[in-house]
Amino acid sequence: MRLTSLGHAAVLVDTGTERILFDPWLTQRLDRFWEHHPAVPDRLVREVLDDGVDYVVLSHHHFDHHHFPSLLRLVDGADVDFDDSPRQSSEVTCVYPTGPVPPQLTASGLGHQAIAWTLRRFGYENLQPVTPGDTLTLGRTTLRTFPSAVSFPEMSVLVQTDDAAVMLCGDALLHEDTVAAFRRPDAPRLDALFVPAHSISPPGVLTERRPLTDPDAVRARAVANFDRYVDAIPAAVTVPSSFGWRISGDGTSDYDWCNRTIFPFTPVQALRRLDELGRDGLLWGPGQAIEVKDGKAAPADGPVPPGGYDFDEVYAAVTLDPDTPVPPFDASRDRYGRQTRDAEDMLRELLDRLVATDYWYRALDHGAGRHVVSLYEDDGSETSFLLDPVTGRITRLGPGPARGHLAGGEGWTEIAASTLEAMLGADLLFGSSFGLWASDGVLLSAVFHHPSFYTRHVERALRQESRP
Repeated sequence: MRLTSLGHAAVLVDTGTERILFDPWLTQRLDRFWEHHPAVPDRLVREVLDDGVDYVVLSHHHFDHHHFPSLLRLVDGADVDFDDSPRQSSEVTCVYPTGPVPPQLTASGLGHQAIAWTLRRFGYENLQPVTPGDTLTLGRTTLRTFPSAVSFPEMSVLVQTDDAAVMLCGDALLHEDTVAAFRRPDAPRLDALFVPAHSISPPGVLTERRPLTDPDAVRARAVANFDRYVDAIPAAVTVPSSFGWRISGDGTSDYDWCNRTIFPFTPVQALRRLDELGRDGLLWGPGQAIEVKDGKAAPADGPVPPGGYDFDEVYAAVTLDPDTPVPPFDASRDRYGRQTRDAEDMLRELLDRLVATDYWYRALDHGAGRHVVSLYEDDGSETSFLLDPVTGRITRLGPGPARGHLAGGEGWTEIAASTLEAMLGADLLFGSSFGLWASDGVLLSAVFHHPSFYTRHVERALRQESRP
């Protein structure tokens, strides 16, 4: 078995009879905010995938694993017909998790239920949904799936052939079913285990620009999560994985401070931790390969040779530095695009699109949910408005940021009018917009995770792919 990294959680597994691509994110930029780190040149993607793939396995529905432009790239045919099937059918079979979880419209996108619709919209016809915990056979390869300890269907996947067994955990949080499976006497022996070493942003750093108050505790939690994985699942080699990105806004603002304030545990630190725990580990990057043979997993020749990255240098750029200041949010500086619409007109649309979201239902149930929004406009003015989702009323409060107009109990959001316009026009993915507003509430999350925006982003990806 041969595995080749395409950065982050994207891995091509070649079993000798099947070529299986996991969690493809195949462009350098994920969106206007995140990019691959180390870089993933387009030529590298072409070289690695030159022979095509037989299967695409999606661990869950988040955009860095269920990436629209990358999925479109893997489909045969280039003609788009918006009245019928959008693209030529692909022979690729897509495997993805499903389960009896109600739609969570204010979670990422439309929720996991939209995976099948999205894949068919992109032209895939061979779909294989699985409930995490199921086992399926792909040719001469067996995939055994394990659930993640999250509220939506997500899975780790054990890939087994007659002579190799590797487990790719994606972003999955360790589930007790997984722990129990590897405590059994008949538990599989793993040649390689790919454990998530990515770190989530500590609460408040991006959305409210709150500096870390206890960085040691944040890092300790990240290490503890990693340790639990390593303790629960023995393997000949453990690879810290699913950490191949950095923040690099494509506008004029400098967001490099994010890279030193939101990642408490890097793969380099995880590798050192493996050494402390007495476990063999290795690091790899885009274009590097690992070969599993005779019960051993080791670096192999690939498009990028072993030793092709200085990982100390790579991950130094995304290492937590408690002394890095978190700049206060400034809507005059933290903004995107140009404003062409009236502020109150945009806020009216915002309230209209709030209808039927979880936020709206909670506001109706409790007679609450009032929210102060301030818009910084292109003419240099900033005005605050009170939004009442129960009555649908907008009240102009006066000049200045939202936090200066709170009477008590309201949520607040401060955002540039141009940024709000870009989001309403579907020019920005929700995930692209971190750092472009400050808020203590989820009103914007409720609106921009609404199904209407998900479908608009799908159509946008189709249009972009069809351009010559």
